[in-house]
Amino acid sequence: MDVATFNLVASASEGLAERQNPMKRSNRKLKMGSIVAATPLLVLLIGFLVIPLSYIFWGSFEGTKLNFAHYGRVFASAVNFNILLHTLRVGLIVTVVSLLLGYPVAYLLTKVRSLSLSILSVFILIPLFTAFLIRTYAWMIILGREGIINNALIWLGLISAPLQLLNTTFAVVVGMTHVFVPMAIFTMYSAMARIDHDYAHAAQILGAKPVQAFLRVYLPLTLPGVFSAGILIFITAIGFYITPALLGGPSDTMISQLIVDQMTTLLNFDLGYASSMVLLFVTIAILFVASLFIPLEMIWSSETSSPDREPRAAARLLKRAKRMLGPLVAAIEGGTHAVTRPLLTKNGGWLWAYTVAILMFLTAPLIVVVILSFSSSPFVVFPPPGFSLQWWQKLANAADWHQSFFFSIQLGIAAAFVATIIGTMGAFWLVRTKFMFKKMLFLVSLSPLMVPVVIIATSLYVFEARLKILGTFTGLVIGHVLLSVPYVIVVMAAALRNFDASLEPAAAVHGARPHQVLRLVTLPILKPALLTASLLAFLTSFDELLVGLFLLGRQTPTLPIKFWADIKYQIDPLLSAASTLIVVLVTASIITVQLIRVRYEKRTAASAAE
Repeated sequence: MDVATFNLVASASEGLAERQNPMKRSNRKLKMGSIVAATPLLVLLIGFLVIPLSYIFWGSFEGTKLNFAHYGRVFASAVNFNILLHTLRVGLIVTVVSLLLGYPVAYLLTKVRSLSLSILSVFILIPLFTAFLIRTYAWMIILGREGIINNALIWLGLISAPLQLLNTTFAVVVGMTHVFVPMAIFTMYSAMARIDHDYAHAAQILGAKPVQAFLRVYLPLTLPGVFSAGILIFITAIGFYITPALLGGPSDTMISQLIVDQMTTLLNFDLGYASSMVLLFVTIAILFVASLFIPLEMIWSSETSSPDREPRAAARLLKRAKRMLGPLVAAIEGGTHAVTRPLLTKNGGWLWAYTVAILMFLTAPLIVVVILSFSSSPFVVFPPPGFSLQWWQKLANAADWHQSFFFSIQLGIAAAFVATIIGTMGAFWLVRTKFMFKKMLFLVSLSPLMVPVVIIATSLYVFEARLKILGTFTGLVIGHVLLSVPYVIVVMAAALRNFDASLEPAAAVHGARPHQVLRLVTLPILKPALLTASLLAFLTSFDELLVGLFLLGRQTPTLPIKFWADIKYQIDPLLSAASTLIVVLVTASIITVQLIRVRYEKRTAASAAE
């Protein structure tokens, strides 16, 4: 090789190296960025979920002693085993009832215009984000011996003595259904909104009856969303604590109550650990069965099944079974068509009437609470004998309620701030970064939603005691952040998937640096999603009871704990005044977010038109 050729080759190699070095630096920056974005989320999940759960799992069989007798006590004891079966039975009933009640409303939401959708959404969101304790308190008033239902039945002459409605399984099912119907509506709606109604219309054009078009075309397309809502409701219901504890009787004890009693009253930690693990294993089994029908990530994300997606093995088995039962299905379709034909009008009047009835079911308990806050009676009597502001005056002078309220606000803001940062960074990592097992890691990031809250509270109680942060504000914030982060991830991941990816490179081409692109382009566009995520995180913290009961220590009681302590000993209109204040704040927050969302959509549409 001569000198000229050598110099040419060397020059070409240097040029290639110069071009490759920026690419390498860019790749290193991307890797470092993904590591930075993922670290807070992974530290939170591993440090305060996986490790604490491993502690109670280890303690459930006393570690190296391998003593599994505590698990035997859970199943061998008739009382404990019946509590487990009752928990599963109530969870199943509540799930089925919530889906049946919510499905027509979710269907209507896919048919209405934007303004009607916003108005209907507000009436569903207010009960959804109102504290469980307030809604349960309202049902205690409605179902009591001197409650609205009993007084109405006596006044109508249908009964001569009050019925035992409170402290029954019926009361528990009604109260929990009231909690889960809004969740069912929005979960199913997120799936239905992506389904084109023209499929059903085309089936009718080809000769199918309206009922056949619905049952054979539209309903199968919505089943993944219905199944997702059912799994979400069921795994939440079997870990429910507040409503069964206040509306149920001794025979209505659920496993979450058993765990709390074992850990806080009986101090039987080993049995409490074993009971927690049994509930966790049941939850894992439910999720495994669900994974045979749909991808688990569909339960917590807006992704839904498309008509051309290959169904899972279990779903294909059900499809074959449906073919075998073809004659029976045809008979059911014919009978249903004969019954519903008068209702199948073009304006859908019956559907609107049904939706209004469901909205009344959801909002009526809250209205009862608001009315009682102005009662002149020293007792809870409905309707109130007169109008008075005495309970608002007592609330204004109740220093203990003020302290709890402002402490909950402080805690909620701190938890929402940290959760929004961690969740947003985690969402960027999960959506923007390409790596193996991405779907699995997305599920891991949402694992606090899969684990019943009573198990999280129990594990954090044990772990934070070892870290010596139990009973501190930091320990309480960590618990609330852990429960809030999944909601932030779900909202921000959905927003990032719908984000126009071409905007950021366009800004970079015009000279914007990465941090400027993030600050001036990405985050302003994501502002409505950030606001929604922050509000969800705040309301999750503001409403949380169980984690507070375990981690509070000697700090000022949060508002749910203050409410819980008072409601167990007395029911008076002062609780109604406090509840009304919270309902007003929640309503104002939801309306504000809806107005911001509508304003943003109008601005975006106007910009697109220009």
